[in-house]
Amino acid sequence: MQTSKEMDVIAACVIGGVSMNGGRGSVIGALLGALVLSVISKALPLVGINAIAQNTVKGVIIVVVIVLNVLTQRMMDKANLENREM
Repeated sequence: MQTSKEMDVIAACVIGGVSMNGGRGSVIGALLGALVLSVISKALPLVGINAIAQNTVKGVIIVVVIVLNVLTQRMMDKANLENREM
């Protein structure tokens, strides 16, 4: 039986702080993201959530973390730009 774990790997990296644009992130962050995702993946079946809903939850987590990453990056870029102008 072959299972594809690409979504889990991407989710773990994004949760760990790796930027989808590249250039940012750390191995420790990716490992912590994998730990968080593993806990989520093990807890969802215990609560009684099926496999399709588990993938949906992982997808929502990826989208939320990406949006937070983009917003944080924009705020940092804006602050850096304001500091340069002074």
